[in-house]
Amino acid sequence: MLSALVNYLGANDAGSGFYQLAKELQLLPMSASADEKFGFWVKQVKQLYERHGAGPTVD
Repeated sequence: MLSALVNYLGANDAGSGFYQLAKELQLLPMSASADEKFGFWVKQVKQLYERHGAGPTVD
């Protein structure tokens, strides 16, 4: 989920809307704990950087 890169204001993770969307898309269980949500967010961010991360610098 591309929106994983947007941090919730004043926090070090995504906002509640991110997790709600993940639940609606059935990517996250409806009863997900705070730890499960955080782990899901971390995984999404890592996958985004793997897929769309910065390439080598060009001088």
